[in-house]
Amino acid sequence: MKKKLLFAFFVLVMISGVFAQQKIVLKIASSAPARTPWDIELKKLAQEWNKITKGLVSVRFMDMTVLGGEKAGIVKMKPPRPGQRPQIDGAILSPVGLNELAPNAKIFTLSLPFLIQNQEELDFVLSKYGYAFGNEIQKNGCKLITWSNVGWLSFYTKDSYSSLAELKKIKMICSNDTKDFADVLKISGFNVSPVAPAKFNQELKAVTGARSFTSISILAYTLRLHKDVSYILDARLCPIMAGFVIADESWALIPDEYKPAMLEAMDKTTKKLNAALEDMEKDYVKKMRQDGLKIISLNPQQRKEWTKEFNSDMQRVQKTIPGLINAEIYEKISAELEAYRK
Repeated sequence: MKKKLLFAFFVLVMISGVFAQQKIVLKIASSAPARTPWDIELKKLAQEWNKITKGLVSVRFMDMTVLGGEKAGIVKMKPPRPGQRPQIDGAILSPVGLNELAPNAKIFTLSLPFLIQNQEELDFVLSKYGYAFGNEIQKNGCKLITWSNVGWLSFYTKDSYSSLAELKKIKMICSNDTKDFADVLKISGFNVSPVAPAKFNQELKAVTGARSFTSISILAYTLRLHKDVSYILDARLCPIMAGFVIADESWALIPDEYKPAMLEAMDKTTKKLNAALEDMEKDYVKKMRQDGLKIISLNPQQRKEWTKEFNSDMQRVQKTIPGLINAEIYEKISAELEAYRK
């Protein structure tokens, strides 16, 4: 009898050990191009998480486009049944994807024209109001691991201009997957048309086509879009935010003892990414200037005037499309940034 009990105990210990050491492979979907700061730093983060968890957690990044895009990726992050693990564990989502995941978060509020104008202001805003957006994402079954800025949107034009009123008259295109942004520009008085990104070059080369577009510098340069225009505005229109989210069911698999160190490692990675972005933006603008692109600069007074006019435009946006943005948070951010800049 004693031998049977000892054998049963031994088997139980062995089985428990096997389950305790079962590895967790997090499948994370990302659209980050190869060899970009995002791609490089996320791979380093994966190694750090593996080290922190003593080999328990590893990360495998998947190409979001292969999955069918962000909308398809979000569907795959939903568990088939409550409590079950989803097909993919998390994703790096653009504002479009974040809005698809958590429409009530009104993520677009962070990307309104001339609201947030540099990284210091973005850090300030996220430190005060990031929780509000994160809470809405949490309500939709995902843990927000971090925010990051993937680039600053700016205006690229064939024609020179000396005022915001002149810029608004220039025929402009923007990506058709950012309908909210296109609507905001239209309500603000811009002559804008949504176009598929793949057709930007074609539209810009057409004799009667567009004469300006909005883009982040990395895309304007790598897609050679800057070759079809003559000017770039040196002022930043808005940040393009990305959110790293992990499904609640997948995050729950990780022992709580490791999570603080994992999030701390993520915070360090985010700071590296933001610093790398600043250097990358300067580098791409430098390369485009070497290719002949000219800079249109705004003096301090013009920046104040543009900021004031865009703020007035946003009042019309709120009246025309109620619910598009978080009006309460927008007003608070606008007022606090005005004081922050003094």
